[in-house]
Amino acid sequence: MAEGTAFRLDTVDIAVESGWQFEHTSRIDEFSKDGVTVTVQYSADDDITSLTRSGKRSEDEVFGFDSAGKPERLRIWLTRRGLNVTDPAVQGGNIPKHLTQKPGDWTRLEFLEAVGDPGDRAFLQRLLELIDANSQLSPKGPHSHLYFGKRPGGAMFVYPFGRRHPPFKFSIKSGQLMISGCWTGFPGVKAHSGFAALAAMLDLDESGPATAVPVAGLDADEVWQVGETVSQAINS
Repeated sequence: MAEGTAFRLDTVDIAVESGWQFEHTSRIDEFSKDGVTVTVQYSADDDITSLTRSGKRSEDEVFGFDSAGKPERLRIWLTRRGLNVTDPAVQGGNIPKHLTQKPGDWTRLEFLEAVGDPGDRAFLQRLLELIDANSQLSPKGPHSHLYFGKRPGGAMFVYPFGRRHPPFKFSIKSGQLMISGCWTGFPGVKAHSGFAALAAMLDLDESGPATAVPVAGLDADEVWQVGETVSQAINS
């Protein structure tokens, strides 16, 4: 796969995770969210030729053919990520790679505290321990190990070894922790057969809806192991 094409596919995944609506033609990608539209024009080799942001006067910006740093600028516009400096894990200057977010997103501590069921909270605490341990190993992809969506309905996406596509995500419903597979939200792995082990664990089918299921009755270590198996399969 050409480098430009890979970048384009990765950018779509990042945009979907960050809540942008996406429309595509052969040479144009358009992302829209909260009244702002980002339009990207590509060459035949999928290199960015122009980049435009419009919709709110304070955010209008154009980068043309001769402008440098367009790929980096595009990702900044789509993610607007910053460090969560209030998280205890950041104190003392120790900033793990997976603690990145943008304003309005859940923080790790807020997400944990929003889980009301004691059993669900214990599950999440153990899962976070496993994610932290995994983040200390050599990465096998460019992604953060954790990505938190926007409060209050956004999910926590998990990326074992920082691989490109996540196997599952977690959300909170009335204080209850829910898990769902990621076989519908990412175009590159939609209905991928590699999700089969996770779908079976959740009594679902990877070719059908990715219904959120309560974590009650599930073991965090087993879920992590299945997630790693799925992560390898869908990112191979």
